[in-house]
Amino acid sequence: MTENKKIVVSPCISICQYDHEDTCIGCYRTKEERLKWKDQDSTSQWKEENLQAIKQRMPKAHLQSWNETYNKKTIRILSREKP
Repeated sequence: MTENKKIVVSPCISICQYDHEDTCIGCYRTKEERLKWKDQDSTSQWKEENLQAIKQRMPKAHLQSWNETYNKKTIRILSREKP
């Protein structure tokens, strides 16, 4: 699997509402970041770096809950990808 094709699961946890700064209150992505995640030209490296940036900007109280939900989502999605 090439670097650009490596699966990096979207940080979306299906709480898609934006605050006054256009940051999603569920995944803490900006609208621009959300669009870039959907862009086929976005690399896995960029997505992994963006995940780290998102985690750093999340309040600690939210990060724990987000991590639990994201980890469950990741397991579910990656289990479907096995050959």
